[in-house]
Amino acid sequence: MSLGIGLQIAVLLKGGGTSAAGDPLHTWGNYRVVGRQPLLAGVSNGWNPEHPNWEHNVHGGPNNESFFDSVVEMVPETIICEAEPTGFARAPVSKKRVWFDARNWMPVAMVTYDRQGLPFRSFDGCYSLYEKNNERFLDGAHPYWSWTYVHAYEFQTGRITRLEQVRELPGGHRTSVNDDSIYEKYLTHIALQRLGRV
Repeated sequence: MSLGIGLQIAVLLKGGGTSAAGDPLHTWGNYRVVGRQPLLAGVSNGWNPEHPNWEHNVHGGPNNESFFDSVVEMVPETIICEAEPTGFARAPVSKKRVWFDARNWMPVAMVTYDRQGLPFRSFDGCYSLYEKNNERFLDGAHPYWSWTYVHAYEFQTGRITRLEQVRELPGGHRTSVNDDSIYEKYLTHIALQRLGRV
């Protein structure tokens, strides 16, 4: 591996390739590449415009609702990186392992490990261009590209959490992109206080 690839991976792990907020508290360190392998991952075609609210069908588990109906494809090569929490001595996890698609550096899966080194949580999901069968959701002049759903599995409890990006939430909160009014509606102190009221 060249030094350039190692530096790019460290930047991805530290600067936001594994979470939307990045690592503003410098929690993670000791980055290292631990392997390369092919991986089945949801890297395209995960948008569901057939449902009016873009919701996905579910299946599996005791109530037949554990997993979204998923679309995966073979990613020919992923680069597997690890990082350890270095900013907090009592962190509940000992490390995270992230699989990056080698073609575009996109994170496609992640597993965190507890303090004993046992698998704690896994995260996988799907991305998509929001364009399918003559249906389109635009980010301005072009079809939107984003995540569509995420599965989060807790190994030790067997609990599964599902997240999905939908058209609209109760209360009139609609998916919107490249909209300057989003900041004032959701991200100012006043907006957060208003949204946090019961």
